[in-house]
Amino acid sequence: MMTGRELGAKVSSLFDVAAQHRPLKNAGSSVISFVCDPRHDDDMHKAKKVYYENTYQLDPPAKFRADKVKPIIEKVLETHLEGKKYDPVECSILSKKLSDEIKQKVKELDFKRYKLVCTVTIGQKHNQGVQIGSRYLWDADRDNFAAASFHNRHIFADGSVYALYYE
Repeated sequence: MMTGRELGAKVSSLFDVAAQHRPLKNAGSSVISFVCDPRHDDDMHKAKKVYYENTYQLDPPAKFRADKVKPIIEKVLETHLEGKKYDPVECSILSKKLSDEIKQKVKELDFKRYKLVCTVTIGQKHNQGVQIGSRYLWDADRDNFAAASFHNRHIFADGSVYALYYE
């Protein structure tokens, strides 16, 4: 089944390549939207770049305190998960929400120069054993973590906050 094209002719699934060589009669119009207006991109390149000097501060002003963070994790998990039953869709959304809430509350403790990584795992309790592990490459003198868990008859949850010192 040939459509009038010679063997070996250029073919495209997006448009008819042969139509490029014919004059356009009524091309119509199209609209393109950008996240940022491309006309203003030139202004961004003219902005003056700010350079900061190194502080050479090797130790944090205040160390990350796991004993202050663990009660926050426990309280958030207990508040939101008490009496809940396992639903895979709801729990996946809830784990993201809880992770963000825990991270925001830990940020309020104002541990300066720490990057925070927060994870929450929620699973169904169904006569099984669970082991949750994590591995990080970090400085044992400056980096730290806090973890807490929650469970009821139907679900289990594990929340962890990792504080990585940023020099």
